[in-house]
Amino acid sequence: MKHVTDRSGKAPERQFQALNRPKRLSDEIARQISERIATGVFAPGERMPTEAELAVEFAVGRSAIREAIAKLRQEGLVTTRQGVGAFVTEDPGAASFQIDTDGLRTIEDFRHVMELRMELEVSVAAMAARRRSRAQLEKVEEAFQALKSRLERGEAAVDEQHAFHRAIAIASNNPHFRDFMQFLASRIRVALSVETERATGGRDAARKLLREFEGILTAVRLGDPDKARRAAWFHLLRSADRLGLRGLQGWEESRMTLIGENLIPVCAPADPQPRKPRFTPPPGACDCHAHIFGPESRYPYTRHRTYTPPDALLPAYKHMLATLGIQRAVIVQPSVYGTDNRATLDAIRAGGPDFRGVVVVDENIDTAEMERMHEAGVRGVRINLLFKSGIEVSDVRRLAEKIAPFGWHMQMLIDVSEFADIRETLGRLPVDVVFDHLGHMPTSIGTDHPGFREMLSLLADGRAWAKISGAYRITSASRTPYDDVAPYARAIIAANPERVVWASDWPHPYVNIPMPNDGDLLDMLDDWAPDAATRDRILATNPAKLYGFEE
Repeated sequence: MKHVTDRSGKAPERQFQALNRPKRLSDEIARQISERIATGVFAPGERMPTEAELAVEFAVGRSAIREAIAKLRQEGLVTTRQGVGAFVTEDPGAASFQIDTDGLRTIEDFRHVMELRMELEVSVAAMAARRRSRAQLEKVEEAFQALKSRLERGEAAVDEQHAFHRAIAIASNNPHFRDFMQFLASRIRVALSVETERATGGRDAARKLLREFEGILTAVRLGDPDKARRAAWFHLLRSADRLGLRGLQGWEESRMTLIGENLIPVCAPADPQPRKPRFTPPPGACDCHAHIFGPESRYPYTRHRTYTPPDALLPAYKHMLATLGIQRAVIVQPSVYGTDNRATLDAIRAGGPDFRGVVVVDENIDTAEMERMHEAGVRGVRINLLFKSGIEVSDVRRLAEKIAPFGWHMQMLIDVSEFADIRETLGRLPVDVVFDHLGHMPTSIGTDHPGFREMLSLLADGRAWAKISGAYRITSASRTPYDDVAPYARAIIAANPERVVWASDWPHPYVNIPMPNDGDLLDMLDDWAPDAATRDRILATNPAKLYGFEE
């Protein structure tokens, strides 16, 4: 392809701009050359213009060119061959990531760094809130106390800020976040120094900065990912203010509350033609986890939801149960309704004595309302920490104490691989704990993961239950029988077959692989528990005990 050229004979995109000397010359030369390498103007392996040619184009001396080439060589973008010249490396995209500390001189430089921090630190804080262990939380607490001590004395606390952010990154239990945060912290010292100087110029400013860090700490301590995101976002907005970056587009105060509301995917409907399973379920067999959705005009969904389901009404569900030969059912409050349990309660009332329910409530629910729910057939409360439902881990103990007098259980929708100290946190509750969907841990992680093993230990001790359901939520396969799930289901059953129940998860909301047939899902139980007595216990005996069908 022929390049368009000007009077110099060069294509415009291959020409450099003469310098106005706004920065150190070599830095600006290196920046312009690296941009052309990054955009492919200079191809991998291509020979660079000579030192003399670059000196003419940039209108600078050769020493500035030599410094720039040395900088690019250090960054892994070019190589030099003695007596031949400089060449673009064969794989410049693999060059090590660089943030030049000396280049942080202007507001624009600080803005670029702050934009990176905005996207990174908000996610790190949320992960730390969800995954941190007690030991990691203690380290975050220690870092905060050291920061607090320095700020209250009116001293700069740059190192202490580094330490706090690093403790949060370590608590995310993602080594890449940890290492990148360490890399970033060592290169934004200038920005933090400027920010801290402005924040410690008076007692009021220092107190405000301290409250920002305290907000992040509180959210991580509570185990509240959404709260941690908002706290980190607020802190970074104030950091931008202190650096003179207030009002930049995209950093609005309201953005964090709007994230996730603009695009809410619509779910596929359940297969309307369930087929009979290859074995006959026992009398009293129970589907221990299903949802009723709609009509939306009567039961509107919460704005703060992860998905939008089509109507999935009671007649269609009862048709599925009849086809499979399942007598009983448990309707579970889905996240899209938040704490509005009307659709769930109406469904279990209409279902009659063979239906039970699990609801979503907060700690402010009164005893009279719980009594009405119990009379309707409610036997548990769901804590959903995966999808937006308005409930957080910090609510667990308060709710457990409130529902204990009714004999209800606490149903946990969590990824056990991301929930630290499962045994310590959940094993001491005054109520039974039920793990949703095989612990909701991706099969790629492996059954030896500490979180999965802790869940199994609670089952073995008779302190928890598990639902072998929702296999399509953790599989790496796209169609039944989801063979990679079998080791997980069998491990759960082996841990304590008297503490396991089966569920369809009808109508299978928010599934990102082909919709399964409910008959195929029940057949998978035959693979996981080929012994008829064990299978009948999972389908009938255990649910009767857990949900009080024999009351």
